[in-house]
Amino acid sequence: MRHRYALLAVVALTVSSALPAVAADEEPWIVVFFEEGCPGCAQIEEVLEGLTSELPESAIVRYDVTDPEALDLLMELATAYEVEVSAVPVVFVGDEVVLGAGRAQEFELRNAIGECTIRGCPSPLARAPSLAFRSSLLRLTLFAVLFALLLWWQTS
Repeated sequence: MRHRYALLAVVALTVSSALPAVAADEEPWIVVFFEEGCPGCAQIEEVLEGLTSELPESAIVRYDVTDPEALDLLMELATAYEVEVSAVPVVFVGDEVVLGAGRAQEFELRNAIGECTIRGCPSPLARAPSLAFRSSLLRLTLFAVLFALLLWWQTS
C-alpha cells in the first residue's frame, strides 16, 4: 500500500513539474528566422549577439527557414503580425517585427529589445495557433496520464 502512495506522489510531482515548462513564462520573446549563408542574416546575428549577451538563453530562439516546419511557422507568424515576408532575416521581438538587415533594421532591433528588456514582452510564439494547440495537447496528455494512473490505483 505504501508503494502505491509513493508511486502516486512521484507521478504527481512529475506532472506538476512538467506543466510549468510548458507555461508561457519560458517562451522566448525574440524569434529569429534566418538562412545559412545569408549576408543580412549574419549582420543581424552579430547585432543580436551584442544585444542579448546578458539575457537568459530562453529569451531567444532561432529557426533556419530551410527547415519546412520553420518556414511554416514563419508564414503563420507573418499572418498573425499582418506582415508580408519575402526574404530573411526576420526577427519577431514581442509585438514588433524587424524585416531585413541594414542600419534602420539594426536601430529597430535595438529599440525593440531595449523596450522588452525594460517592460517585458509577450512571446511571438503565443500568436502561432499551431504552437498553442501543441502546448494545450501536451497539458491534456499529462492530465490524462495522471487521471489513468489514479484510476488504476483506485481499482487495484
